[in-house]
Amino acid sequence: MADVKILDVTLRDGGYRNNFNFTEDQAQIVVAGLASAGVDLCEIGYCKGSFAPKGEHGLTSDVGAGFIEKIAQAANGRIELAVMVHPRNIATDDFAMLKEQGVSMIRVCLRRDQLDEGLVTLSLARDHGFSVSANVTHVTSQTPGSVLDTAVRAEGAGADIVCCADSNGHMLPADVDRLFSRLSSRLLVPLGFHAHNNMSLALANAVAAIEAGAEYIDTSICGMGKGAGNLHLSMLVAYLERTGVSHGYDLVKVMELSEATARAVPHNNMPSP
Repeated sequence: MADVKILDVTLRDGGYRNNFNFTEDQAQIVVAGLASAGVDLCEIGYCKGSFAPKGEHGLTSDVGAGFIEKIAQAANGRIELAVMVHPRNIATDDFAMLKEQGVSMIRVCLRRDQLDEGLVTLSLARDHGFSVSANVTHVTSQTPGSVLDTAVRAEGAGADIVCCADSNGHMLPADVDRLFSRLSSRLLVPLGFHAHNNMSLALANAVAAIEAGAEYIDTSICGMGKGAGNLHLSMLVAYLERTGVSHGYDLVKVMELSEATARAVPHNNMPSP
């Protein structure tokens, strides 16, 4: 089993629960809390909007220089900052701004029907000096062969990580094992997994991904995320603790952050017990 790195997506995927209307104070508390708990990376939002931007979408749907500067102050160098982009929304000038403000990772959404455009965006982000994660979305809407082809092409375009997203929450642990075993046998770059909890299998699926070679696992505080939500940060850390996997995360601080978020952020998913 590889060392696990946690990438928290509360401020981005969690935004689907509150139309991305986090306040700056809430966002700073989230980032500082994650950093204090030892979480490796924090995805702070989209740059230039989600796949389908709406007028009511708020702060973390399009992160700007002023917001990122405040978030970076809260992070204080203790946690890496990531931003997700959709290829059709982003421009070269946006990458320059993100780099100047200290964002270290760009996560590029790779849709099979817009793959060529996505690969160009991925290479552009790499050229700007970012660590680049190719996020292969809606993997259960594709054949395993298509997912593998997308992943191989993403690696060839310069991706540092290939992350597969069970966007529909439709996978079983056996499905995850088959997919990641196949990817692990073909790719040299690290793999990541983004679970949704539609069948209450987010943790089981994440464990299957880890056992098949995934190194980066997406979580969110209280499971806050689109639809049924994501993998609870507290559940993953508790699992690592229970199974004796060496890690640098502070479960008590994670639980305290979960409780604080449940109180402060409207429309969050219920916190884990």
